[in-house]
Amino acid sequence: MRVVLDTNVLIDACGDDLSVQARLIAAVVDGDLAAVVTRAMVSEYYTILARFIDDPVYKDRIEDFLDAARVVEPARVEVQIDDSDDKKFIAAALGGQATHLVTSDRHLLDIGEVGEMRMVTPQEAWALWQDEVDDAGQWRGWLAGLGL
Repeated sequence: MRVVLDTNVLIDACGDDLSVQARLIAAVVDGDLAAVVTRAMVSEYYTILARFIDDPVYKDRIEDFLDAARVVEPARVEVQIDDSDDKKFIAAALGGQATHLVTSDRHLLDIGEVGEMRMVTPQEAWALWQDEVDDAGQWRGWLAGLGL
C-alpha cells in the first residue's frame, strides 16, 4: 500500500500518539508503510505546521516522516473539485502511483477515486493497511461479511 497523507492528517496526529493519524505517520517512519509527497506538499506541510504546531518533538517526527517519504513529480490532474488547491494531493498520488489518498477533507472524500487511486479517511486507511499486513485480516473481512 502506497499513500499520500493530506496536511489535515499531519495536523490531527499532533498531541495524540495513539490516534490513527499518528500511527500512520509512525508506520511510514518505521518503513512499514510507503508514502509519497511532492515539493508543493512539503511546502504546504511546513507552512501549516509552522502556523499551528508548537511541539518540537512532533516537528521532529514530521521531519522523520518527510525523510521516509519518497518525493515524486506530480501528475497532471483533470478532475473537478470544489477546492482546487487540493488537486496537489491527487497529483501527488497519481504521480507517485499511490493506492490511497488519506484525508479528512470532504472535498476529496466526495470524489471517491481517480483511476485506481481511492480517497479514504485515516481510519479506513489504517484498517486497509492492517488487513494487508495482518494474516488475520482475511478472517476479519470474512467475519464482517457474515455480520459477526
